[in-house]
Amino acid sequence: MEPERQEYKGHILKLRAREGREGLAREAEREEDLELLIDDQPVRYGQLPDGRYFLHEYAYDWRDNLMDLSRRFIDHRDRAEEIQRKAEPGGRG
Repeated sequence: MEPERQEYKGHILKLRAREGREGLAREAEREEDLELLIDDQPVRYGQLPDGRYFLHEYAYDWRDNLMDLSRRFIDHRDRAEEIQRKAEPGGRG
């Protein structure tokens, strides 16, 4: 399987076969055999019984598509960082 790669708001999103499992991914084409990376950092995810995915660090939203879920996670993280900046002494807000 060729890795899927997207750029979103300056971040690189990748979905690729887990290392050492490239052959299995080609045969099975199951998303459980895939590794999700944001800016080359692995992101843990799971799958709900109805097939939707969730991220362990972002359990507030569930999606059928891991790349879409990754984009929502980046948006959430950006909002949280902006709130933290505003809350710091001397921050604008």
